[in-house]
Parts: sequence; structure tokens; C-alpha cells
Amino acid sequence: MFKVAAHGDDLGNNYVDNLAKIAHTDQDRYIVFRRDACLMKVLPCWNGIIIENKLRSFLKNLCNYKGLEKFINLNRNSKYRTLEVDWTSTFSCLNCDINNNETSVSSSKTKAQKVHLLIEEIPTIEQMKKSLLDLYDGWMCPICGLYDETFNHVWTCSGHYDIINNIRDKTINHLLTWILEYNDNIQDFNALMALDIWDISYDPNVFTFIDIIKGIIPMSLSDLLNSWTTKKNVADVLIQMRQFIFNEIFEEVWIPRCSHLKEFERSLGLTKKKKLQFKSVRSLPNNNSSNNNIIHYDSLDSVRNYIYFGKNIIEFYTNLTS
Repeated sequence: MFKVAAHGDDLGNNYVDNLAKIAHTDQDRYIVFRRDACLMKVLPCWNGIIIENKLRSFLKNLCNYKGLEKFINLNRNSKYRTLEVDWTSTFSCLNCDINNNETSVSSSKTKAQKVHLLIEEIPTIEQMKKSLLDLYDGWMCPICGLYDETFNHVWTCSGHYDIINNIRDKTINHLLTWILEYNDNIQDFNALMALDIWDISYDPNVFTFIDIIKGIIPMSLSDLLNSWTTKKNVADVLIQMRQFIFNEIFEEVWIPRCSHLKEFERSLGLTKKKKLQFKSVRSLPNNNSSNNNIIHYDSLDSVRNYIYFGKNIIEFYTNLTS
């Protein structure tokens, strides 16, 4: 065995290097199936299924959809496994602040806030108890002072009722205006007004305005808008609606609520430094009860449907029961 200097124009080294390049092209980017494909020693497979598209792209998508299934399978998202969610529009609204090839501190902050809404992990009192139980144990909603401040309570609190009602009404008015800009022939909006999404309450079985606040786009809303205008116009309308609700919720509800809580904490002499002294190993009891009857996504069946039938992967998650 002899050591060959790199880039020395050695014939043998050049030959081996060329073979490596050919192998890399065939196996990492795409596979060209020839008549002698059965004689090939290595074929990339996933769960016994031969991968015929670009391997790197397939692995990237596989990782993304594993994360999506993990998110949808959370207990807090159980209703979305039985209701029809327009996940394509939901994620489009989540990622609409900036182009994929650009970066921005403000856009990153906005997206983080949207994600916290989507996963129900804004810093409510109940959420902060998970890390500062010794400090916040026994604390109630800083607005009404009557109930535990859970994620859903923030939007159903009596102190926020009129504000949320006003935001809901303004959302409807803006939505009608945006739709009429694309189609001014619509005369009857009764179907839109009849949707459950305008109800300001929490319901585990139907969509309400709380789901819209989170950023969830129901398929019923998307289908109705698609019957009135083009798919591209619908995407623009939904993004405008999502952004309007997000801005209103933060400016009219969440920021004033946080200011009120900070004033109360300041009156008690609580500073960030002092809060760290309350870091506790105690944690809230686990109230998540397992229910074997709850539907779960499993084994990435969406990927199988894509490989076998060419079906859209995201649309698979619209409704598991369909």
C-alpha cells in the first residue's frame, strides 16, 4: 500500500475519485433504475419501501413529519385529530412574516410568539408554576382573580370578554372586506357567520375563536373561502386575518395583562433576581389522563401514502377519520 499525494494527477487515484463521484451522484441525489437494478448491491429503503426520490430530501421531510406527528399527538391537540384542520394554511400563516432565505430579529421574535400561541405555552400563571411553583402556588388570574389562569382562561376571562368580543367583530368586518376585494358579487354571508369559529368559548369538540387565536385554520373556513375566490386569494386573506388577530390579541389583551402582572409583582418586591430564589424542584402534579380511545397518528402513514399513491403529506393530517 502506497500513500498518494492529493491532486498529484495519479491515474489510479483519479480513477477511484471518479468512481466515488459517480456513486455519490447515484445514491445520494437520485437512483436511476436500470434493467440490472436487481443486481445492485445497495438500495436505500424505508420500512421495506425502496426510496426512489432524492435521498437527502426524503430524510429531511421524514424528520419534519416526525416532528409534526409528535406535535399533533400531544394531549392538548387531541381535538385536532378528530376535526378537519387546514394544516397547509395554518403553517403558511405561521411562516408568512419573512421569506425562507432571509433572517430578521423582529420576524424571529414574532414567529416565536406565534409558536407559543400555537402550542399553548405563553407564560400564564399556570405555565409559570411549572418552573416557579413555590412562588406562584395559589396565584389566580391577575385580571379577574377568580380562576386559575390557564391558556384558555386568558381568552374567556370576564375581564377580557368585551375586548375579545370586539376583536372578533373587527375580524369579521375585515374578513368580509378582504373577500369582497377579490369577489364583489357575493351577496350572502350567512354561511360564514354560521361557522362555530366565532364563538368566544372553549369547546373540546368544535372549533371556536380560541382556535383562531392560536393560529389554527379550520378546513370549513378554507373550503368556504375557496368557493368564493381563488386558492391564492384565499391564502392572502387567511394570512391577513391571522396577522390582524395576532396583533390585536397582543396589543389589546396580552401586553396589558403582562403589564398588570408586573405592577403587582413589583408591589410585592419581586424582581427577576429574586424570582430565581424560588426555583424549586417541586413540580405540578401530572393531570394528563391517558385515553386509549383517543385517535393518534402513528408510523408516518402519511409518508407511506405519499410513496405509494403520491398523496400530499400535509393533507393527510387534515382528518384521520376521513
